[in-house]
Amino acid sequence: MAETVVRKENHALRSVTAVLMLFIAIVHYDSFMEIDGASVHVIVKNIGRFAIPVFFLISGYYCFSKDGHAEANIKKKAMHIFYLIVYYKIFYLIFSTLFCIAGVITPGDILHEFLTFSPAITVDTYAGPHAMSYTQSLWFLYALLLMYIFWFLLYHFKIDFKWSWLLAGPVLIACLLMGEFLPMAGINEINGVNVIDIIAHNMYPLVAIPFFIIGYFLHKHKEWFDRSFTNRDIWLILFVGAALMCVEATIVWNSKTIYFGSLVVAVFLFYATFRVPEDRGRIPFLEYMGRCMTPWMYVYFGATMFLIRFWMQPYCDNYILCECVGPFLGLALDVLLAFITAKVIERMSEKKRSSAAAS
Repeated sequence: MAETVVRKENHALRSVTAVLMLFIAIVHYDSFMEIDGASVHVIVKNIGRFAIPVFFLISGYYCFSKDGHAEANIKKKAMHIFYLIVYYKIFYLIFSTLFCIAGVITPGDILHEFLTFSPAITVDTYAGPHAMSYTQSLWFLYALLLMYIFWFLLYHFKIDFKWSWLLAGPVLIACLLMGEFLPMAGINEINGVNVIDIIAHNMYPLVAIPFFIIGYFLHKHKEWFDRSFTNRDIWLILFVGAALMCVEATIVWNSKTIYFGSLVVAVFLFYATFRVPEDRGRIPFLEYMGRCMTPWMYVYFGATMFLIRFWMQPYCDNYILCECVGPFLGLALDVLLAFITAKVIERMSEKKRSSAAAS
């Protein structure tokens, strides 16, 4: 029988999302560090591909409620993501304009950034010219917005959410096939198109579909999961999933979607947070980061990592400074900007509440 933990808020999940966001940010520094000829950036990035699916799981999980209240508020959730996208685009429009004024990029680059979400800005580094796509991660917000729109349409037309599996199942199978199983079988091309670098790479945003839907049904059937898995079961499965993911990454070291182990780790890491006692492992700042700062860290990390690598150009011969210190400087700047933004929003909300109370 599973041990049930009663709580008002999942503090462990807040901390886990904060740690995952720190990981996502620092990985996108695009380090050139190598160990025995293998790119540390590629290895860490691909093993860590379970991180973004966890955020989709969370979004899907909190779209369910027994009384239908969460489903009815999908439009509000979608608008929140839409406003975040608008802020994201405005921020990087200003960011690009400043670099254009400084003569680093051209007006054409600004237009490209505004109309798309993955412009390549080439900067000189100790390893030669390097193209950095500092707004590439906007795909996550677009994918999440589309999932909310999809969910709204199902709700609006009174279509049972269970039919969403007709979409989620094939997409998940396709992602695993292209990202792992076909390369393992030695099938690297389909009609002359590279399976991993082209097909799987462009399929990665589609992981939003299965993981969002898995999150929803994890919540809907939470009682069944609580009855079926003890704490020991969950931690054992999580450990086996992590080991499997590492083995898969060794065999297919540059997967562009997810490994089967990534699926296991994402689901059971997420679910494990509900089994952590409320008084255990509390780190207030991590909890605050997970609750208030992660969206803003996601907005700013492209800019901060780009800035630090750009500012490192005069020191491009200093490997330790560029590749060991640089990522953490970018991460610190990202956290600082997110913290300031979160505090400004809190202050604005307090003033709004005070004005409403006074009137």
